[in-house]
Amino acid sequence: MLPISFSIVIPTLNEEENITNLLDSIAHQSYRQFEVLINDSGSKDRTKELVNSYASKLPKLTFIEYITQNVSGARNHGASLASYEWIVFFDADVTMESAFLQKMKDHIEQNNLDMCTVWNRPKPKNFRGSLVFGLMNIGISLLQKIKPAANGPCILMKKSLFQSIGGFDETIIFGEDYEIVRRAWKTTKHFAVFTTPYLFVSTRRFDKEGVALSLYKAITALLYQLFVGPVRKPLFKYEMGGQYYKKDKVP
Repeated sequence: MLPISFSIVIPTLNEEENITNLLDSIAHQSYRQFEVLINDSGSKDRTKELVNSYASKLPKLTFIEYITQNVSGARNHGASLASYEWIVFFDADVTMESAFLQKMKDHIEQNNLDMCTVWNRPKPKNFRGSLVFGLMNIGISLLQKIKPAANGPCILMKKSLFQSIGGFDETIIFGEDYEIVRRAWKTTKHFAVFTTPYLFVSTRRFDKEGVALSLYKAITALLYQLFVGPVRKPLFKYEMGGQYYKKDKVP
């Protein structure tokens, strides 16, 4: 049996302030069976330059310039170029412990999984991030056998499963991460949420918008998805890309 290998897919848009942190944590992984595919949707900052500077540290690193209408399109295009059977979808503002891929490999093999995710932990650790991520972590853990879902910063899925369900739905403008897991669940029940290994997610959105607005958006989207369906029309303003966090704080 061949060892599990991972294709890490990362969508980027003006992520010069975060992408090196992620690439550093990938470069320090103890498990080395992986490639990195970065799908960039037209960054105007130094994202491309910084990614390319990691060519020696990450020999299987590919920077793809392919503009899409949303993050789902970027993930789908990156995944279409994946060489390996397991796809890891990361957001550009995450980092992880050095044994992350090794421990996820062990989880997959020990539990016979087709898809999985892990808890999100705030970086830096603060009240806003701990509150919002804590609620989300508990929710997806409690519902993993009833209404499975995963948070966008980290989703692992077999490429064959991903392809069989048609990838991310590019007509969804918010909550595409929840929707793809629930759709895949209809094909396979081999899904799990793990508390470890540690994945750290930037609290930049909570820090910019505040707890009240962050919780409002999360709860509004969750209720809409539960009782109406996928979010295909704007429920609130939700801008993607690193440039959003360089602007003045919203009221």
